[in-house]
Amino acid sequence: MTGYLGRRVLLMLPTLVLVSVMVFLIMRLIPGDVVSLMFADLGYAPSLEAMRARLGLDRPLAEQYVSWIVELLRGNLGESLWTQRTVVSLVAERLPVTLELSLLAIAFGIVYGMATGLAAAVWQDRWVDMVLRGIAVAFLSLPTFWLGTLVIVLPSLYLGWSPSIQLVSFRSDPLGHLAQFALPAVILGTHLGAPLMRMGRAMMLEVLRQDYIRTAFAKGLDDWRVVLVHAVRNAVIPVVTILGVQMSQAIAGSVVLETLFQLPGMGSLLVEAVAHRDFPTFQALVLCLAVFVMLVNLLVDMACLAIDPRLRRIAA
Repeated sequence: MTGYLGRRVLLMLPTLVLVSVMVFLIMRLIPGDVVSLMFADLGYAPSLEAMRARLGLDRPLAEQYVSWIVELLRGNLGESLWTQRTVVSLVAERLPVTLELSLLAIAFGIVYGMATGLAAAVWQDRWVDMVLRGIAVAFLSLPTFWLGTLVIVLPSLYLGWSPSIQLVSFRSDPLGHLAQFALPAVILGTHLGAPLMRMGRAMMLEVLRQDYIRTAFAKGLDDWRVVLVHAVRNAVIPVVTILGVQMSQAIAGSVVLETLFQLPGMGSLLVEAVAHRDFPTFQALVLCLAVFVMLVNLLVDMACLAIDPRLRRIAA
């Protein structure tokens, strides 16, 4: 187990290097000059050349990249070009909102996906199975930004209600705070839970056809005891693998939903960084998200090893 973990961590290093190069170059390939934008709006330097030199953007790209990597290794993520605030402070301010939205969406997606997948497998080819599969396909096909737009626009037109555009503090109003996150979390959770439902149903059907399950039924054990105690554990391993991918998609989906519902999270900060060509903020955010995705995949692999002893023998 320890050797496998060490190999996986070593494999993450070249991936991080590749991601850092891509993140560094992608903003500089987007049309538009951040110095011209800042000079027109702020103008705290006598000329474009002076502002470019002040921001360190007059140096060669290779030198800028090496300087950025050196500062990253020192734990310095840089400062926003526009606000002059450290990226660490911006992330610390916005990260709780994104984590709360993502965790609520993932929790709802797991409960929805596993419960409906289990029900569809138990009542295979009955109307319950057909309805649940149809709902899963619908939520899997419909994009979250379209559902979010409908949830905002339709109640506003016909009911005169729209979500609050100002974040409600949990300390001041816990129920109002959770209610503000409920709609985007449910929208994102149903989209994340649809693949879990389909995978869970397929794996449950495969496990329920195994000989040991037939033996348990033949011994007269309670049907739900056989399903929940004996079948679910063996059916959940592929679902855990899919869950890792869904957790990464939850962070990506929060970018759109935070913008739609005016939630001040990392997703909306990333959109602002792209719009303003804020190189340090964009680079740090995308690199942090890449590290998060790799850590999630690592944790999922370790969870699969803990669940299935056969995988531990292969990994050793």
